[in-house]
Amino acid sequence: TLSSSSAASDVYKRQILLRHIPGATPLADIGARTITEAMNARRFEPILRGKNRKDTGKLPTNSTINRDLIDSTLRPIMRYASRNLEAKVKDIPWSDLRLSEPRGVVIWFTDEQIDAWAEHMPHWHRPVLRFMLRYGVRLKEAFFDFDEAVHDSPAGMDIYTRDRKNGPHVVALLDEDAREMRARIGRARAFNVGRPASEQLTTPWFREMKDGSLRPIHWRGFQSASDLALDRAGINARPAHDARHHAGTMLLRLSKGDLASVKELLGHEAIQSTMRYAHTSRDDLRTALRHAYATPKADDDENPNENNGKKSA
Repeated sequence: TLSSSSAASDVYKRQILLRHIPGATPLADIGARTITEAMNARRFEPILRGKNRKDTGKLPTNSTINRDLIDSTLRPIMRYASRNLEAKVKDIPWSDLRLSEPRGVVIWFTDEQIDAWAEHMPHWHRPVLRFMLRYGVRLKEAFFDFDEAVHDSPAGMDIYTRDRKNGPHVVALLDEDAREMRARIGRARAFNVGRPASEQLTTPWFREMKDGSLRPIHWRGFQSASDLALDRAGINARPAHDARHHAGTMLLRLSKGDLASVKELLGHEAIQSTMRYAHTSRDDLRTALRHAYATPKADDDENPNENNGKKSA
Protein backbone atom coordinates (compact mmCIF):
# COMPACT_ATOMS: atom_id res chain seq x y z
CA THR A 1 0.00 0.00 0.00
CA LEU A 2 1.20 3.52 -0.76
CA SER A 3 1.73 5.67 2.30
CA SER A 4 2.31 9.40 2.72
CA SER A 5 4.46 8.57 5.76
CA SER A 6 6.99 6.72 3.61
CA ALA A 7 10.61 7.46 4.38
CA ALA A 8 11.17 8.83 0.89
CA SER A 9 13.49 11.78 0.45
CA ASP A 10 11.12 13.68 -1.77
CA VAL A 11 7.93 14.10 0.21
CA TYR A 12 6.45 16.64 -2.15
CA LYS A 13 6.50 14.27 -5.12
CA ARG A 14 4.95 11.54 -3.01
CA GLN A 15 2.15 13.95 -2.13
CA ILE A 16 1.56 14.57 -5.83
CA LEU A 17 1.43 10.82 -6.44
CA LEU A 18 -1.03 10.30 -3.61
CA ARG A 19 -3.33 12.97 -5.00
CA HIS A 20 -3.81 10.88 -8.13
CA ILE A 21 -3.52 7.32 -6.81
CA PRO A 22 -5.24 6.79 -3.43
CA GLY A 23 -2.88 5.82 -0.64
CA ALA A 24 -4.89 2.69 0.19
CA THR A 25 -4.39 1.27 -3.29
CA PRO A 26 -2.55 -2.08 -3.12
CA LEU A 27 0.58 -2.11 -5.28
CA ALA A 28 -0.63 -5.35 -6.88
CA ASP A 29 -3.62 -3.46 -8.30
CA ILE A 30 -1.58 -0.72 -9.95
CA GLY A 31 -1.16 -1.28 -13.66
CA ALA A 32 -0.67 0.63 -16.87
CA ARG A 33 -4.25 1.91 -16.89
CA THR A 34 -4.03 3.28 -13.34
CA ILE A 35 -0.76 5.05 -14.10
CA THR A 36 -2.03 6.46 -17.40
CA GLU A 37 -5.13 7.88 -15.70
CA ALA A 38 -2.97 9.46 -12.98
CA MET A 39 -0.66 11.04 -15.55
CA ASN A 40 -3.59 12.39 -17.54
CA ALA A 41 -5.02 13.95 -14.38
CA ARG A 42 -1.63 15.50 -13.55
CA ARG A 43 -1.55 17.12 -17.01
CA PHE A 44 -4.37 19.47 -16.02
CA GLU A 45 -3.26 20.18 -12.46
CA PRO A 46 -1.97 23.79 -12.41
CA ILE A 47 1.45 24.54 -10.98
CA LEU A 48 1.24 26.22 -7.57
CA ARG A 49 4.03 28.40 -6.22
CA GLY A 50 4.83 30.57 -3.26
CA LYS A 51 4.07 30.32 0.42
CA ASN A 52 0.34 30.57 -0.24
CA ARG A 53 0.50 28.07 -3.12
CA LYS A 54 -0.74 30.55 -5.71
CA ASP A 55 -1.99 29.25 -9.05
CA THR A 56 0.55 30.28 -11.70
CA GLY A 57 -1.80 29.57 -14.59
CA LYS A 58 0.80 27.15 -15.99
CA LEU A 59 0.56 23.39 -16.45
CA PRO A 60 3.35 20.88 -15.78
CA THR A 61 5.57 19.80 -18.66
CA ASN A 62 5.83 16.21 -19.83
CA SER A 63 9.24 15.99 -18.14
CA THR A 64 7.74 17.10 -14.83
CA ILE A 65 4.89 14.60 -15.07
CA ASN A 66 7.30 11.75 -15.86
CA ARG A 67 9.48 12.72 -12.93
CA ASP A 68 6.62 13.22 -10.45
CA LEU A 69 4.65 10.06 -11.21
CA ILE A 70 7.24 7.61 -12.55
CA ASP A 71 10.93 8.37 -12.11
CA SER A 72 10.99 9.73 -8.55
CA THR A 73 8.03 7.90 -7.07
CA LEU A 74 6.07 4.98 -8.44
CA ARG A 75 8.77 3.11 -10.34
CA PRO A 76 11.30 2.99 -7.47
CA ILE A 77 8.51 2.14 -5.00
CA MET A 78 7.32 -0.81 -7.06
CA ARG A 79 10.86 -1.97 -7.79
CA TYR A 80 11.71 -1.94 -4.08
CA ALA A 81 8.49 -3.77 -3.18
CA SER A 82 9.16 -6.46 -5.76
CA ARG A 83 12.87 -6.98 -5.07
CA ASN A 84 13.10 -6.42 -1.35
CA LEU A 85 9.64 -7.21 0.00
CA GLU A 86 8.80 -9.99 -2.49
CA ALA A 87 5.51 -8.26 -3.18
CA LYS A 88 3.52 -9.18 -6.27
CA VAL A 89 3.36 -6.27 -8.69
CA LYS A 90 2.29 -6.05 -12.30
CA ASP A 91 4.78 -5.92 -15.15
CA ILE A 92 4.58 -2.25 -16.11
CA PRO A 93 5.62 -1.11 -19.63
CA TRP A 94 7.27 2.05 -18.29
CA SER A 95 8.77 3.17 -21.58
CA ASP A 96 5.34 3.03 -23.21
CA LEU A 97 3.74 5.08 -20.44
CA ARG A 98 6.31 7.88 -20.35
CA LEU A 99 5.26 11.11 -22.03
CA SER A 100 7.48 12.35 -24.84
CA GLU A 101 10.19 14.80 -23.80
CA PRO A 102 12.20 17.17 -25.98
CA ARG A 103 15.69 15.91 -26.76
CA GLY A 104 18.81 17.83 -27.60
CA VAL A 105 17.39 21.23 -26.68
CA VAL A 106 20.13 23.82 -26.22
CA ILE A 107 19.42 25.96 -23.18
CA TRP A 108 21.41 29.09 -22.58
CA PHE A 109 20.66 32.77 -22.63
CA THR A 110 22.18 35.43 -24.85
CA ASP A 111 23.77 38.51 -23.30
CA GLU A 112 20.77 40.50 -24.52
CA GLN A 113 18.32 38.14 -22.84
CA ILE A 114 20.25 38.22 -19.56
CA ASP A 115 20.33 42.02 -19.66
CA ALA A 116 16.57 42.15 -20.33
CA TRP A 117 15.92 39.64 -17.54
CA ALA A 118 17.96 41.67 -15.05
CA GLU A 119 16.53 45.01 -16.22
CA HIS A 120 13.01 43.92 -15.31
CA MET A 121 14.05 42.74 -11.83
CA PRO A 122 14.49 44.86 -8.69
CA HIS A 123 18.19 45.66 -8.41
CA TRP A 124 18.60 43.77 -5.14
CA HIS A 125 17.75 40.49 -6.90
CA ARG A 126 20.32 40.92 -9.68
CA PRO A 127 23.38 39.67 -7.73
CA VAL A 128 21.53 36.41 -7.02
CA LEU A 129 20.72 36.06 -10.71
CA ARG A 130 24.37 36.55 -11.72
CA PHE A 131 25.47 34.00 -9.13
CA MET A 132 23.03 31.35 -10.36
CA LEU A 133 23.78 31.90 -14.04
CA ARG A 134 27.51 31.48 -13.45
CA TYR A 135 27.64 28.67 -10.89
CA GLY A 136 24.51 26.65 -11.72
CA VAL A 137 23.38 26.08 -8.14
CA ARG A 138 19.83 25.05 -7.40
CA LEU A 139 17.51 27.76 -6.12
CA LYS A 140 17.56 26.96 -2.41
CA GLU A 141 21.29 26.21 -2.53
CA ALA A 142 21.92 29.78 -3.68
CA PHE A 143 20.56 31.02 -0.36
CA PHE A 144 23.26 29.40 1.75
CA ASP A 145 24.04 30.24 5.39
CA PHE A 146 27.31 32.19 5.18
CA ASP A 147 28.36 31.24 8.72
CA GLU A 148 28.05 27.53 7.96
CA ALA A 149 28.66 27.15 4.23
CA VAL A 150 31.46 29.60 3.40
CA HIS A 151 35.09 28.48 3.66
CA ASP A 152 37.38 31.45 3.02
CA SER A 153 41.14 31.13 2.82
CA PRO A 154 44.11 32.76 1.06
CA ALA A 155 43.70 30.13 -1.65
CA GLY A 156 40.17 31.30 -2.43
CA MET A 157 36.57 31.11 -1.30
CA ASP A 158 34.55 27.90 -1.46
CA ILE A 159 30.85 27.52 -0.71
CA TYR A 160 29.57 24.19 0.56
CA THR A 161 25.96 23.65 -0.46
CA ARG A 162 23.67 21.01 1.00
CA ASP A 163 24.83 17.39 1.10
CA ARG A 164 24.03 15.30 -1.94
CA LYS A 165 24.33 11.60 -2.65
CA ASN A 166 28.09 11.86 -3.18
CA GLY A 167 28.76 14.27 -0.30
CA PRO A 168 28.80 18.08 0.00
CA HIS A 169 28.85 20.01 -3.25
CA VAL A 170 31.56 22.68 -3.35
CA VAL A 171 31.24 25.88 -5.39
CA ALA A 172 34.68 27.41 -6.03
CA LEU A 173 34.26 31.16 -6.58
CA LEU A 174 36.29 33.16 -9.03
CA ASP A 175 38.45 35.86 -7.45
CA GLU A 176 36.18 38.74 -8.47
CA ASP A 177 33.11 36.94 -7.13
CA ALA A 178 34.94 36.06 -3.93
CA ARG A 179 35.75 39.73 -3.36
CA GLU A 180 32.12 40.70 -3.82
CA MET A 181 30.98 37.86 -1.55
CA ARG A 182 33.39 38.92 1.20
CA ALA A 183 32.03 42.46 1.01
CA ARG A 184 28.42 41.27 1.22
CA ILE A 185 29.12 38.94 4.12
CA GLY A 186 31.05 41.71 5.88
CA ARG A 187 28.06 44.07 5.60
CA ALA A 188 25.69 41.38 6.84
CA ARG A 189 27.85 40.59 9.87
CA ALA A 190 28.21 44.27 10.72
CA PHE A 191 24.43 44.64 10.52
CA ASN A 192 23.91 41.61 12.79
CA VAL A 193 25.97 43.04 15.66
CA GLY A 194 23.74 43.67 18.68
CA ARG A 195 20.59 42.35 17.01
CA PRO A 196 18.57 39.37 18.25
CA ALA A 197 18.97 36.14 16.30
CA SER A 198 15.48 36.49 14.81
CA GLU A 199 16.51 39.74 13.06
CA GLN A 200 19.95 38.70 11.86
CA LEU A 201 20.89 38.01 8.25
CA THR A 202 21.96 34.46 7.49
CA THR A 203 22.55 34.67 3.72
CA PRO A 204 24.62 37.21 1.75
CA TRP A 205 21.57 38.31 -0.25
CA PHE A 206 19.78 41.34 1.14
CA ARG A 207 18.00 44.56 0.27
CA GLU A 208 19.07 47.92 1.64
CA MET A 209 16.13 49.97 2.91
CA LYS A 210 15.79 53.77 2.90
CA ASP A 211 16.75 53.98 6.58
CA GLY A 212 20.00 52.08 5.89
CA SER A 213 18.83 48.82 7.42
CA LEU A 214 19.17 45.52 5.56
CA ARG A 215 16.30 43.18 4.83
CA PRO A 216 16.96 39.55 3.81
CA ILE A 217 15.91 38.27 0.40
CA HIS A 218 13.95 35.01 0.44
CA TRP A 219 14.30 32.43 -2.31
CA ARG A 220 10.56 32.59 -2.96
CA GLY A 221 10.77 36.34 -3.51
CA PHE A 222 13.60 35.87 -5.98
CA GLN A 223 11.66 33.20 -7.85
CA SER A 224 8.55 35.39 -8.10
CA ALA A 225 10.59 38.39 -9.25
CA SER A 226 12.32 36.24 -11.89
CA ASP A 227 9.04 34.84 -13.22
CA LEU A 228 7.62 38.35 -13.56
CA ALA A 229 10.82 39.72 -15.14
CA LEU A 230 10.96 36.93 -17.73
CA ASP A 231 7.32 37.52 -18.65
CA ARG A 232 7.92 41.25 -19.06
CA ALA A 233 11.05 40.61 -21.12
CA GLY A 234 9.16 38.20 -23.38
CA ILE A 235 11.44 35.26 -22.56
CA ASN A 236 9.92 31.81 -22.21
CA ALA A 237 12.03 30.18 -19.51
CA ARG A 238 12.01 28.64 -16.04
CA PRO A 239 14.26 30.87 -13.95
CA ALA A 240 16.07 28.50 -11.58
CA HIS A 241 15.98 25.39 -13.76
CA ASP A 242 17.11 27.10 -16.96
CA ALA A 243 19.75 29.18 -15.15
CA ARG A 244 21.30 25.88 -14.08
CA HIS A 245 21.19 24.60 -17.65
CA HIS A 246 22.74 27.88 -18.82
CA ALA A 247 25.66 27.58 -16.40
CA GLY A 248 26.44 24.02 -17.49
CA THR A 249 26.05 24.74 -21.18
CA MET A 250 28.19 27.88 -21.10
CA LEU A 251 31.02 26.24 -19.17
CA LEU A 252 30.95 23.31 -21.61
CA ARG A 253 31.23 25.69 -24.56
CA LEU A 254 33.83 28.03 -23.07
CA SER A 255 35.97 25.11 -21.84
CA LYS A 256 35.74 23.49 -25.29
CA GLY A 257 33.94 20.39 -24.10
CA ASP A 258 35.44 19.79 -20.63
CA LEU A 259 32.63 17.64 -19.25
CA ALA A 260 34.60 16.81 -16.09
CA SER A 261 34.61 20.49 -15.10
CA VAL A 262 30.90 20.84 -15.87
CA LYS A 263 30.20 17.74 -13.75
CA GLU A 264 32.12 19.34 -10.88
CA LEU A 265 30.36 22.68 -11.31
CA LEU A 266 26.89 21.13 -11.16
CA GLY A 267 27.75 18.60 -8.43
CA HIS A 268 26.65 15.53 -10.35
CA GLU A 269 27.53 12.04 -9.22
CA ALA A 270 27.41 10.52 -12.72
CA ILE A 271 28.53 12.00 -16.02
CA GLN A 272 25.20 10.90 -17.54
CA SER A 273 23.46 13.49 -15.39
CA THR A 274 25.82 16.16 -16.66
CA MET A 275 24.95 15.35 -20.24
CA ARG A 276 21.31 16.26 -19.55
CA TYR A 277 22.30 19.77 -18.50
CA ALA A 278 25.31 20.59 -20.64
CA HIS A 279 24.03 20.68 -24.19
CA THR A 280 25.95 21.65 -27.29
CA SER A 281 24.52 23.54 -30.22
CA ARG A 282 24.61 22.89 -33.94
CA ASP A 283 27.08 25.76 -34.25
CA ASP A 284 29.44 23.95 -31.84
CA LEU A 285 29.03 20.77 -33.87
CA ARG A 286 29.87 22.58 -37.11
CA THR A 287 32.94 24.16 -35.52
CA ALA A 288 34.14 20.77 -34.30
CA LEU A 289 33.62 19.31 -37.76
CA ARG A 290 35.57 22.17 -39.34
CA HIS A 291 38.52 21.49 -37.06
CA ALA A 292 38.27 17.73 -37.48
CA TYR A 293 38.26 17.93 -41.27
CA ALA A 294 40.58 20.94 -41.58
CA THR A 295 37.97 23.14 -43.26
CA PRO A 296 38.07 26.94 -42.71
CA LYS A 297 37.99 27.74 -39.02
CA ALA A 298 35.18 29.57 -37.30
CA ASP A 299 35.93 33.12 -36.27
CA ASP A 300 37.87 32.88 -33.02
CA ASP A 301 36.14 36.03 -31.83
CA GLU A 302 32.67 34.59 -32.32
CA ASN A 303 30.45 35.34 -29.36
CA PRO A 304 29.52 31.99 -27.75
CA ASN A 305 26.21 33.51 -26.64
CA GLU A 306 25.02 34.05 -30.21
CA ASN A 307 22.71 31.76 -32.19
CA ASN A 308 21.07 30.62 -29.01
CA GLY A 309 18.44 27.95 -29.20
CA LYS A 310 16.23 29.90 -26.74
CA LYS A 311 14.38 32.74 -28.40
CA SER A 312 12.44 35.60 -26.97
CA ALA A 313 8.74 35.24 -27.45
